[in-house]
Amino acid sequence: MGHRYTFKCWNCQRDYTLFREITDQQTLAVACPYCYADGVVDLQPFRKENKVVLLRGEAEKDQPRIVELQLPEIIPTQKPD
Repeated sequence: MGHRYTFKCWNCQRDYTLFREITDQQTLAVACPYCYADGVVDLQPFRKENKVVLLRGEAEKDQPRIVELQLPEIIPTQKPD
């Protein structure tokens, strides 16, 4: 399910919103509606890994981990390579 996110253009520095579905991809491609510059968002810095605590007696190394994105209010974009 998608959500509306706010991005900051790397080229014109304007903020804009897009309705996007963010998945487990490493990068996200976006285009600024003002200057039409293509941009990318590297999602790796926003990933946070959390442990799930199960019943006692389970080994620490066997505990599952959940990776979630903690995105800022305004997501910065970068010039594509």
